[in-house]
Amino acid sequence: MKILKKNLRNNTITLRIENLDDLWYLSGIIKAEDQIKTKTERRIKTKNDMNRDKSTRKTITLTIKTEKTEFNPHNQTLRVLGLIEEGPEDIISIGSHHTFNLMVGDKTSLKKTRWSPIDLKRLDDAKKASLRPKILVVVVDEGEAVFGLIKESKIEYYEQTTSIGGKQYKTKRKEKKHEFYGKIHSFICNLADKENVSSVILAGTGFEKNNLYDYLKEKNPQLIKKTYIENTGSQGRTAINEVIQKPVMKKINEDINSAKDIRLVNKLLMEVGKDTNLGVYGFKEVYDAVNTGAVSILLVNDDLLYENMNTIEKLTKNVKSMKGQMHIVNHLNEAGTQLASLGGIAALLRYRINQ
Repeated sequence: MKILKKNLRNNTITLRIENLDDLWYLSGIIKAEDQIKTKTERRIKTKNDMNRDKSTRKTITLTIKTEKTEFNPHNQTLRVLGLIEEGPEDIISIGSHHTFNLMVGDKTSLKKTRWSPIDLKRLDDAKKASLRPKILVVVVDEGEAVFGLIKESKIEYYEQTTSIGGKQYKTKRKEKKHEFYGKIHSFICNLADKENVSSVILAGTGFEKNNLYDYLKEKNPQLIKKTYIENTGSQGRTAINEVIQKPVMKKINEDINSAKDIRLVNKLLMEVGKDTNLGVYGFKEVYDAVNTGAVSILLVNDDLLYENMNTIEKLTKNVKSMKGQMHIVNHLNEAGTQLASLGGIAALLRYRINQ
């Protein structure tokens, strides 16, 4: 996300949307009663159209007062629905409904009655995230490869499969494997160029990851400079989650939001499962822990945060006053689903408050 202009005296910030992650961040920042100003298309009946059953699409600039937002990661759009407050009154009706479909590349201005510290932090996170390179995990087995592109808002998965053949066909198996490694190599290079991938992690249970590494070392020495190998106890998407929790991720980049979601929620589940009293969940339990100063990290699902902004903002302020942190989890991902089953809010503690 690129911040083009910030005028907090007027509570207005103008920005440009640079990627899908920006849309996810904005889906939480934009709230009911906020004013959004941007260019949009609207069907208008001109004088020439009045006597015909048709209308003309025109690009105009409108300001709407937000009623609700809908983030659709599959269509890569953020729908903002609301009532028109400003626009060319000769062709639109003030007070009528309109929907903005915000997309990558759009420029928009957002005005609030008040910018909360959480909203400003999310905006700053989005700005930093745009500059942060991504990580690609490739889990390899014979004739199968699962790719996990670790972005801020989510992990994007891709798969490739091929038939290697039985072990009795040694020569053909070797040729088939090299063909498959070539396909994986091409896919990695294309994705790395398109998505600004800084590091590649080859993972899996057997020796295929090592065989692929040797192939890449011969074919692409530059790629190998940013490639790591990790053993896992599982295959497929499960192995990608396993890699995210390994030290190699911290070594490369521990700040990518979706990876932090998985690490922190899994740590919470471990503490709860072992009954260590170092992990609590639910509003009452978290509220009590915050008041004792025991919270190290406050975990909140983004949808719950935006429904209870004032309450959670107070909790966050108290946590930070005691040198704690707050992390927002994307409720659309697996970690968010797990946290939702615990009430959508939880905390990791620095010491036990219940023995």
